[in-house]
Amino acid sequence: MRHSKALTVAGSVRTNTFGVRQVVIAAGVGVALTWGGVAFAQEAYVSHRLSQQVSEIRKQNTEIAAQNAGYRKDVQALQSGTADEEEARRNGYAKPNEKLYLVTTPPTPSPSPRSR
Repeated sequence: MRHSKALTVAGSVRTNTFGVRQVVIAAGVGVALTWGGVAFAQEAYVSHRLSQQVSEIRKQNTEIAAQNAGYRKDVQALQSGTADEEEARRNGYAKPNEKLYLVTTPPTPSPSPRSR
């Protein structure tokens, strides 16, 4: 028969410094901290992407506003009749008693024929 040594003395409580309960609690806290860290990283990434999209949309809005201003100017010119006058002047028409000067680029000189 084998003699075994008693683990505890009669009347004393066995105190283990790192028991199963502490391991389970530590694992749970570790999982919770990891989950919280991943959630925080996801929120930071989503926030960063949204701020990039906001800046891109603001840039697009600025470009569209500039185009709209040009369109408004064109519409006002069409409504007031100045666009018709401008188009007529491009086609060579002038008002009565008005001198018209056409500014054009000089034509390129043709090459002179070679002598033999």
